[in-house]
Amino acid sequence: MAIPFQVAEVSVRSARAYDLPGLALLRESIGWGAGGLEGSFAAAAAGRQLILLAECRGRLVGGVTVSFQGAARGSLGRGHISDLLVAPLWRRRGIGGRLLQAAEEAIAARGVTDCTLDVDAHNEPALRLYLANGYRRWKPAQFPWGPGYTLRKCLDASRPPWSVPPARRATPWWRQLRWPGGTA
Repeated sequence: MAIPFQVAEVSVRSARAYDLPGLALLRESIGWGAGGLEGSFAAAAAGRQLILLAECRGRLVGGVTVSFQGAARGSLGRGHISDLLVAPLWRRRGIGGRLLQAAEEAIAARGVTDCTLDVDAHNEPALRLYLANGYRRWKPAQFPWGPGYTLRKCLDASRPPWSVPPARRATPWWRQLRWPGGTA
């Protein structure tokens, strides 16, 4: 049964401690476990993460987590989006896009211009959403449950999407190896 609503009725806000049980129920409604949520809320309280929730008419309908990864070699670091979820009855109504936009705005507000996220290779709806919003495949990923991709987006509109300074480019693991008596 479709629930009629207007996208304008959906609001996105930061999670509060009392949202933990509701978010746990939402995660369970899509087949995810609620494990680790306490740690996410603790990381959010410490400023390392941000949990955003989507509400429509007082009902929790979606959520996303934003992690702020540390700066290296003078860079501003990277924002990482994870656990973007929308309740099954509320999907394909623009809520995922609204959460993704809010997550990107939170990352940009910290002065960070690079954003990554992971997606399962078989999750076609999520992959379409991310690609339609400017993300590009950056590197393959292997999760305990199967293959996937790490996607990347440059949030700085003044730069071409793939113009990453050399010091910030990912170095393949095989080039990081040090061999006795020389380099790789």
